[in-house]
Amino acid sequence: MLKVMRDSFHQLKWILLAVVAAFIIGFVFIDMGLGGARSGQESERAYAARVNGSTISYREYQRALYNMTEYYKRMYGQQFNEDMLEQMGLQKQVLDMLVDQRLLLQEADRLHLTASQEELRKKILENPTLNPDGKFVGNELYARYVRMMNYNDPAEFEEDLSREITLTKMQSAMTDSVVVSPKAAEAEYRRISENAKIRYVLYPAMREMGGVAVSDAELTAYYNANSKKYVHSEQRELRYLIADYTKLRSMIQPTEQQLRAKYESQKADFTNPPSAHVLHILIKVDPNATPEQDAAAKAKAEGLVAQLKAGGDWAALAKANSQDPSSSSNGGDMGWFNQGQMVDAFDQKVFSAPINSVELVRTPEYGYHIIKVLDRKPAGVKPFEEVRMQLAQQLVEQLSKDQARDAIAKVAQQIRDAKPKTADEFSKLANDKVVSNDTKWFQKADAVPGLGYNTVVSQWAFQAKPNETSDVIGTSRGPAIFFVEAVRPGAVSALDEVKEKVMMDARTDKAVEVAKQKLQNAMAGAPNIDAVGAKIGIPATETTVQRQGVAAGIQGDTTALLEAAMAANVGELKGPIVTGNGVIAFQVTEQKKVTPQELDANRQAYADQLRQQEARSLRQSLLQRLKKTAKIDVNDKLLATPQKGA
Repeated sequence: MLKVMRDSFHQLKWILLAVVAAFIIGFVFIDMGLGGARSGQESERAYAARVNGSTISYREYQRALYNMTEYYKRMYGQQFNEDMLEQMGLQKQVLDMLVDQRLLLQEADRLHLTASQEELRKKILENPTLNPDGKFVGNELYARYVRMMNYNDPAEFEEDLSREITLTKMQSAMTDSVVVSPKAAEAEYRRISENAKIRYVLYPAMREMGGVAVSDAELTAYYNANSKKYVHSEQRELRYLIADYTKLRSMIQPTEQQLRAKYESQKADFTNPPSAHVLHILIKVDPNATPEQDAAAKAKAEGLVAQLKAGGDWAALAKANSQDPSSSSNGGDMGWFNQGQMVDAFDQKVFSAPINSVELVRTPEYGYHIIKVLDRKPAGVKPFEEVRMQLAQQLVEQLSKDQARDAIAKVAQQIRDAKPKTADEFSKLANDKVVSNDTKWFQKADAVPGLGYNTVVSQWAFQAKPNETSDVIGTSRGPAIFFVEAVRPGAVSALDEVKEKVMMDARTDKAVEVAKQKLQNAMAGAPNIDAVGAKIGIPATETTVQRQGVAAGIQGDTTALLEAAMAANVGELKGPIVTGNGVIAFQVTEQKKVTPQELDANRQAYADQLRQQEARSLRQSLLQRLKKTAKIDVNDKLLATPQKGA
């Protein structure tokens, strides 16, 4: 019903086109409100990074950062905020991306894959904007186009375009180097294409857990027999200094003067548009309805209008006839809503009809609407007292982030000056606004203890050396600086460390065996899967098991279930199969198996797809090798400088 729901579908295609265009044209530079390089900031902005002596300019970095920020804004829409930027560590992402690109460009130069002048010329002539009707626009319009794209001159634009061509050639070279066998391509096509629809009964192991006990001797025996399950990969333990938002918020009490100043500066945000309180009955008409269907709906709506004008009970008629699920259960009462929220024809009628009159209006989106406006309020500004709490929350949030940024920046400078060599020396730099914490041991794929999942922190932690200190990294709790306190290699975790997990696993395995036996007993003599379900009191249900390992409603590894389903005959009762924490009996209702003809038709496409995947892996391997010997100097001050999202 809301207009925004309708409009979002029209806007989506333009958003996607804009994102694609931004990446194709190149990074569009906007100053992002940071202004030109001031005298006190000139040295900070002189460069973003240097890779083996090659400089990545601040301008390149800023263009890339803006472009990436805009990409995430379009992706997340109204959910996007400054906190997300910090949590994603966007500044570090962008710098890492630019460093990776520069390393690949240097390797391309070594391999003589750099873009030639002829390739650059061809790329420019392929740009339809610069070559309408197949004819180049000329140097003057070309220079104007380049400046419009926020490049200083054609030379800067062509340098950027040359890098793009070179990186494409590097990617093509890696892709062309990959050989994929026909057998591997066929296996991938089967994995994507084959599936089986089944009707099944899942007997959960949890149903038997209450009756299962594991003794200390059994626990130890289970741990010894399954020790490979408790192998951890390399682990890291970090100390970190964090400007904790929660702590800082508790220390901030906005003054009356601050609140009123914020109110005056944001008055426009507290403007209420005109609003209305409306009763509503909807008689739906499909947009593709025939004239006869439309006439029938209109006749029904007009009949209801006549009843209402004669004193009919609106609530009763709405519950019996309205096809608006959001209001029919409330007797047709839509409550209050603002002007502009509803589709156009409906909105215009609501804000022009006399109060308490019964009106009929048709909208192309929904059909016939019967409305009665109970009351309307004009536009106005919310009074200060009404928004005091909201202002206080906003101000506390703003001040806490400002204080966190300033406090962590000061500590970062102290770290650069003091160069702490131990975790204790590092922790001593904590103060009243920046506190010290310890993560305990964690693996790369784990959530960071105390901070949750944070890709940037995990990636840094497992690339850094012992006693190394990080740059400022954004987290959900606030900006933080990390120190590698200890590293331990992969090994089997001691029983004491994983005792609770071992106990749960041992009990679950026991419960699975009990469930398996009970399901097997239920299958004996059963003519079909529904009869099995009736015996154990679990109704049969349906799903599709795919070779990708996906089966809606079934958790855990479904490989054994898929293989059994693909090997079974349609209608055959099969099982029990252990999957996840349960046991399944099933019947196949339909199978999708690829034919030799389909394999022949799709083999090449899937070989190309596998080549692309392997090429991406090669790219990562190459970058890891190049970084081991590269001299990389990143401007840490950029990471300590807050960046606004637009």
